[in-house]
Formats: sequence, structure tokens, C-alpha cells
Amino acid sequence: MLKAVKTVSSLIGLALLALSSPANANDYPTLERVKFVQECMALKGGPSYVNMYGCSCVIDKIANQLTFDDYIHADAFLRLRNMRGERGGYFRSSKDSRTARGELLAIRDEADQQCFVAQQITQVQ
Repeated sequence: MLKAVKTVSSLIGLALLALSSPANANDYPTLERVKFVQECMALKGGPSYVNMYGCSCVIDKIANQLTFDDYIHADAFLRLRNMRGERGGYFRSSKDSRTARGELLAIRDEADQQCFVAQQITQVQ
């Protein structure tokens, strides 16, 4: 009887484990999300609820499409592309740089359009 209870308990435990939602593989550290939102709000005109909401939406959409490592890689290429001299050449013109920057910019631009719809509507009127 005890053996049957242990077997049933083990099966229930395995079933619950299988049904539980997996951890998000693309979960970004909180600090990186906060930095992104702060920089984004500064570029959008300063801190406001609309900017905070839109910018946090953008980083969420980026996180859904890029792993954190891929994001950091692409972000480094994006930030360092204006570095002068020979050292900056890799960040400006390498195939890795162009591919990573292009992917991140495309995702970010699409996310901007989706996340800042309210601003677009009010600006048109």
C-alpha cells in the first residue's frame, strides 16, 4: 500500500512539473530593463507615464524575440558604431555588426510602432 502511494505521489509530482510553465529563457535582468526604459524615456521627451509604459512595452517585445546574450551583443554594436578610428571599424562595417544592428533596430522599430500607438493617434489630430 505504501509503495503504491509513493508511486502515485511520484506520478502526480511529475505531472505537475510537466504542466508548470517553464522559466522564460529570454528573461532579461531587471537592471538592464530599467536602464533601457530610462534611456528610452529620455529619448522620447522625458519621464511620463506614457513614455514609461511604451518603453517598458518595447523592451518586453525585444525580450520576446532576442535572447539576452543576443540583445547585449547587438546593443554593443549599436552603441559602439560611432567609435572613431580603426577600432571602431569592426563595430561599423563587419558583417556581424550589420546583421546584429539590423535585427535589433528592426525589432525595436516594430515594437515602437506597436507600443506608442496612443502617441501616434494624438499627434495626428
